[in-house]
Amino acid sequence: MASGKVVKTKYNFRCSYYMSATVGLVGCLAAFFMAYVVKHSKFEPLRHLELSPLKAPKLTDLAEFEASYRDQMLWGSYRSGLYFGMRTRTHKALLFGMMWFDPDDPNTIQQLRARHEANQGDGLNTYGWKRHDGRLYGTQELVDGEYNITLSMLKSFAPESGPGGDWSVRLQLTRTPGVPARRRRISLIVYFGDEDTPREPWQVFPGGEVADLRSGPVKLLSGASSAVGRGSARWAFHAAEITNASIASSRSRGCRVDYLSLGMTNSEYLLRIKDLALSAMWERLQRQPSSNRFHLYLPNGASTSADLAMFQVTCLLPSAVDFAFTSSTGGSADVSDRLGSLLGPGLGRALAAKEAEFDDRFEAIFGAGLRRHQQSVYGKSPAASGALPEGTLEVSRAALSNLLGSVGYFYGSSLVRVGGPDAKPQPYWPAPLFTAVPSRSFFPRGFLWDEGFHQLLVQKWDPQLSRDIIAHWLDLMNTKGWIPREQILGEEARTRVPDEFVVQNPSHANPPSLFLPIAKMASQLVQARAQGHALGIDGEELARVSDFLRRAWPRLEAWYKWFNTTQMGPLPTSYRWHGRDPLSTAELNPKTLTSGLDDYPRASHPDDSERHLDLRCWMALASQAMYDIGSSLGLPDPVVARYRAAAKSLSDLKQLQQLHYDESLGRFADWGTHTEDVELSSKVITVPGPNGQPQQQVISERVAGSKPIPQFVPQYGYVSLFPLIMKLLPGGGGDNQVAAEAPGGAELTLQQLQLLQDPSLLWSPYGLRSLGTTEGLYKKRNTVDDPPYWRGQIWININYLVLRALSHYGASNASEVGRVAAAAHDELRLRLLKTLVSNYHQNGYLYEQYDDETGRGVSSHPFTGWTALVTLIAAQEY
Repeated sequence: MASGKVVKTKYNFRCSYYMSATVGLVGCLAAFFMAYVVKHSKFEPLRHLELSPLKAPKLTDLAEFEASYRDQMLWGSYRSGLYFGMRTRTHKALLFGMMWFDPDDPNTIQQLRARHEANQGDGLNTYGWKRHDGRLYGTQELVDGEYNITLSMLKSFAPESGPGGDWSVRLQLTRTPGVPARRRRISLIVYFGDEDTPREPWQVFPGGEVADLRSGPVKLLSGASSAVGRGSARWAFHAAEITNASIASSRSRGCRVDYLSLGMTNSEYLLRIKDLALSAMWERLQRQPSSNRFHLYLPNGASTSADLAMFQVTCLLPSAVDFAFTSSTGGSADVSDRLGSLLGPGLGRALAAKEAEFDDRFEAIFGAGLRRHQQSVYGKSPAASGALPEGTLEVSRAALSNLLGSVGYFYGSSLVRVGGPDAKPQPYWPAPLFTAVPSRSFFPRGFLWDEGFHQLLVQKWDPQLSRDIIAHWLDLMNTKGWIPREQILGEEARTRVPDEFVVQNPSHANPPSLFLPIAKMASQLVQARAQGHALGIDGEELARVSDFLRRAWPRLEAWYKWFNTTQMGPLPTSYRWHGRDPLSTAELNPKTLTSGLDDYPRASHPDDSERHLDLRCWMALASQAMYDIGSSLGLPDPVVARYRAAAKSLSDLKQLQQLHYDESLGRFADWGTHTEDVELSSKVITVPGPNGQPQQQVISERVAGSKPIPQFVPQYGYVSLFPLIMKLLPGGGGDNQVAAEAPGGAELTLQQLQLLQDPSLLWSPYGLRSLGTTEGLYKKRNTVDDPPYWRGQIWININYLVLRALSHYGASNASEVGRVAAAAHDELRLRLLKTLVSNYHQNGYLYEQYDDETGRGVSSHPFTGWTALVTLIAAQEY
């Protein structure tokens, strides 16, 4: 049958009278069954294998993620792209969000100056979580010109609470220190929206409308939503102004309240809620000018079929307002007893207790490492003897908190192009993703290779939370073993992504960095198998790790096989990133987005002969992790033997040198068809304009001055470090049993350590730059519109991997390799900490990358994805 074609068949249901009773009965039943199936089934074309999920038990269905865990994690600050928002971890969510603005400034309308989505263009002085535990509690500071907002959130659970419990938000609104004192107001809009149809109409001010919040706790809204319970489950939203005697005596009224509720006819209402609020306030101003002064207020209207409600709270500075969400499973809806701990002084005491609890836990996990200096055989290195930069503890806490506070929950389908470049994109199956994100302002979505780095930190803080996130990623694997590298799930996420990055290609990889945290789990099992226990891990937790890895095994096998069938190179044990454009003439060096290193210099002319060093080293890590997992789980030897053999082969120094060692330069490198004699020129072309008239456009064009030839790519940078990064070089104390100790191996490792510390190459005063200063593409633009990205800037994820390797080699204090590595580790660690801490204190942010010449943070911010590894760097946790 042709794919996609349904053939309609007429069936004769009459059975011959002359058939034997048995045959006749069987035949009639079979005919009846087939007719029923045809009549009542909906035949659809077979889905491409690339668009179908792997047939294996889901990790998210593990017992450790069942009812009690789901209940605790139902609500959270999971709207990663907002300055603050809450949502439920459900396919159709109940959403909460917040925006703020100056109600008395015409620029609020003229320049759409209301803060809602986290956006670098807003130019906030700083914003970010100071503390966030990933589950129950967080405190964030947002400084926006004159406005200084301290936002605290806290989840709580009472016996009578409904699914997900209750939660509170406290907003302390003050004037930014140092700005001129004057009478100033601020308006907040808090809102709820339901992506599902509410089970009953929402009620605005069910206890009676109020003009301000001075009178005490006010119930603003009540309703029932499937996201937080079925049947008789209900929820309500309350507010109260927190005042002291001096403020109360100097003001005639409290914070003003205005509102608007309406029924959403489509999802655009939520996606454009800022525009909707501003339009509604402007329309009221036009209809009801209150005076000659400019004031913006919501129009105070409520729909009888509302599933979107906004409340505007307008306060003089300074002020403080508490909000509380309460849930109930049924019966009495009276929550007055609970409000005492959710609002006012009760909330203040609970927040103070949580802050102290967070600090104590942070000290217990990271404190010893922050105080420890690495010791070499000859005593402390000069760097180790120096104190850490002042403020390292504060930055380390903030980095962890921002990573945890940026974790989001998404639901939807990726768009995938199956077939040729002209094939129409098709949807992946709908699925959830619980993930950290690199940047709330610039990348508020999931990235596969970023997540491996994120989870190194999360698993140290909260192993179960980390397993939950990794489980969601592995559950996105298709039948081929592929995971889309960039996850853009749901309309809210898709509105933040340029069209050219939305569609994913199932032949394109991303570094399997999830094997970094997975290898950590495997090492715990290996240690327990060898010693009868794992350091610092109780038996129950070890059992959960074992159950997780056992459930993950078929997915990890499929992923590993996918890499070895789609990303193999031209020679045995070589690998090649697919996805480079061999026809590109506009790029100085065609990008390798699949490698995660984007514009890092590769062979100038992409073709099938390329051998990529970093991917081969990633596969060495994956092979060793697969062997460790399989052997520690007690899987049959034939199952794990192939991984043992692969790990041994990929760790063989002789094979590694044959494929990737340039003896003329003494460096490890890629191989491909390459010339160094290339430059970027620009030319003017004529293209059709928007009105059909011709217009001129400047484009870039690559010009090669000499013919490319097969050779090692002589660009020394991060890729050159991967044999060291993945601990494939000799001299690490012998703990890596599959690393070959070839004759003269220690000298090779020392040579690579010397290259690492060469100031003309990667070693800068601020950290390791991504490309040597002597290389031809250092700081070169890739097109007219593409500034350099991985061509000199300092990236924290690779610096962390280098520190991890140096710590490994430095543990062998009796050798020259150990002494050199230990000293390099201490010096590099201190340089990085100085760079990150000073930038945070001066500019209020952690950044995506840092300039190697000035140490200044550049590119997107706040970037608290893998830059949050500063916490592990400070604590020396590798």
